[in-house]
Amino acid sequence: MERVLVIEDSRVVQAQLQDILQERYRLVISGDGPKGIAAALEEPPDLILLDIYLPEMDGYAVCRALKEDARTREVPIVFITSLGSDEEKVRGFEAGADDYIVKPFYAGELLARVGLHLASRRERRLALEVERLKLLREMAVALSHEINNPLTAILGRLHLAERALGEGNRAAREQLTEVRAELEKIRQIVDRLASASRDARTGYLLGEEMIDLHRI
Repeated sequence: MERVLVIEDSRVVQAQLQDILQERYRLVISGDGPKGIAAALEEPPDLILLDIYLPEMDGYAVCRALKEDARTREVPIVFITSLGSDEEKVRGFEAGADDYIVKPFYAGELLARVGLHLASRRERRLALEVERLKLLREMAVALSHEINNPLTAILGRLHLAERALGEGNRAAREQLTEVRAELEKIRQIVDRLASASRDARTGYLLGEEMIDLHRI
């Protein structure tokens, strides 16, 4: 279940948000800015609902602090405010906010906006994961080539050593046989790395393709 951090000092609004969101999301509620920042840094949430007018530290300052920290920089922040002026929205976006919800909010709108930002965050994470897997695949292919060249040379020299040894020195021949068996294991590993170069793509209508991540 995705985690939503609510930074809001009004008990009434806290109760409203709980009533609307608690069945779909895991809620964590904080009543002021410093505690909200601490909660976000301790366990970064998937989304933050942030009131602008808070005691001790206003929402703009809280938003800037969270966007400046690498641990929470990518977490979507949605301001909750009783005012919807253009000036206020500009200040919020300049502080790093991703969206606005004006009080009094409606359950349908709140759920839609929260769902939209969480879905967008999931898509970004998936895109990053796909890029990471592609990079790993490229590294695996490059590594397989780097290992394969000296491995081929070693196997060739091993073959020459076995021929030169002939039928004599049984103990030495047994050692060479064990060396060959271990080298064959390495070759199998290299072959599996090389197979990562195949994307395992599945074709769909309109030219769309999907990559099987399990085969990258």
